[in-house]
Amino acid sequence: MIRRFGMEEIIKVENLHKSFHSLPVLKGIDLKINKGEIVSVIGPSGSGKSTLLRCLNHLETADKGSISFEGNYIAKADATGKAVYKSNKEVLAICSNIGMVFQNFNLFPHKSVLENIIEAPVMVKKMPKEEAESKALGLLEKVGLLEKKDAYPYQLSGGQKQRVAIARALAMEPDIMLFDEPTSALDPELIGEVLQVIKKLAEERMTMIIVTHEMHFAREISDRVIFMDYGRIVVDGTPDDIFVNPEHPRIKTFLNKVL
Repeated sequence: MIRRFGMEEIIKVENLHKSFHSLPVLKGIDLKINKGEIVSVIGPSGSGKSTLLRCLNHLETADKGSISFEGNYIAKADATGKAVYKSNKEVLAICSNIGMVFQNFNLFPHKSVLENIIEAPVMVKKMPKEEAESKALGLLEKVGLLEKKDAYPYQLSGGQKQRVAIARALAMEPDIMLFDEPTSALDPELIGEVLQVIKKLAEERMTMIIVTHEMHFAREISDRVIFMDYGRIVVDGTPDDIFVNPEHPRIKTFLNKVL
């Protein structure tokens, strides 16, 4: 499903490096995402996919390189290449426009579904509670869970929890959504209901970066597919470049194992 999208740059990453305890995880990532694009990131476990997303949203701090969002630098490389970040206040303000959905939902267990969704808009964006609740109810209808507004996370299936997590991220009215393996913690029969919600967002032209192991889904939904291995982007191309006519031997080996 290839859609038209504008050339307005929303994310730019230059020479991004990240290590954990001297173990290099990202080794010089260069990446541009335009408004309206849907980009899937695939590759073997340990290739740096999730770390890349976490650096984009400042959940991890890069060691070297630059990250900008909508023309505003979150971090900029100095003369030595070291990533120098803006103040925490400035970074948080920029990143408030980036939505993130995790593998394991991260819902507040002591809050209802509705309370989970309105928490950030009220506390972070200072949205009036009535307005936040009205938006939350609309989002719950969008993800097919309006009847669960008063339920608590322990009363939901894994697929329902993930759909609430998506609604919660959308409540902040982000300009881009990051999905970190959104179906990996789900039983197989629940995966489809979450992917259907993401497909709806794609139809609405929401800009998205999706780290996923769902290869057929990535091929169907993406404008671009990025294949990562050993902390580097090996190929950044169309779904056909990756899945139909893969030229790089590493991609062929990977796909032979997962398809």
